[in-house]
Amino acid sequence: MSDSRAIAEITLVHPDLVLTPTIQAVPEMESELEYQTIAGPGEYFLFFKVSGDQFDRFEDALATDPTVSEPTVIIDGGEFRVYRTRLTSGERLVLPKAAELGMRVLHATSGRGGWVSTLEVPEMAALREFRAHCLAKDVAFTVDRLYHPDGDERGSAYGLTPVQRETLQVAYERGYFSDPREATVEDLAAVLGVSSSAVSGRLRRGMAALVGSTVAH
Repeated sequence: MSDSRAIAEITLVHPDLVLTPTIQAVPEMESELEYQTIAGPGEYFLFFKVSGDQFDRFEDALATDPTVSEPTVIIDGGEFRVYRTRLTSGERLVLPKAAELGMRVLHATSGRGGWVSTLEVPEMAALREFRAHCLAKDVAFTVDRLYHPDGDERGSAYGLTPVQRETLQVAYERGYFSDPREATVEDLAAVLGVSSSAVSGRLRRGMAALVGSTVAH
């Protein structure tokens, strides 16, 4: 890969993007795209890892989500579950285009009313073409961060998703880790625009990723 390789963190939003109705109905839960497989011509099975403490509400919303069908729990890990779903329409499925353009999807996590995706980009022309593809499908496309992988981006090196890193950064800046503590989980939730339980889950998983990549490594 050339020296022009970069990491792009982007937010994709459209009401018909896969799982978006469920994400918006139960923002306390965090969904992460695990992988996708082709079920047939133009048909996809998508696998999501979902974390949080509102599984009943999540599954109620998932049952009526028009973007997917046949939701099935294939792994129940207590605090997380992995679901297999069938995509009902490929009209707003945009990430395969990123792969077609030579980009690698590092993370795709629910957040900001849609999906926050981290892409490894071989060249800027590919990112511009992907942006044009998304906009042609009326999918809102926002570049949140753009950097070279050799730069000082330790959050990605530690295995954090963009949403987890954002939550930890806000917690640090607001004094959540200070002694005495200067901010509560409720304060962070108000800043981030999500529920307290969502913040707690992001902090817990983010700290687990940091410890796993540093102290426990």
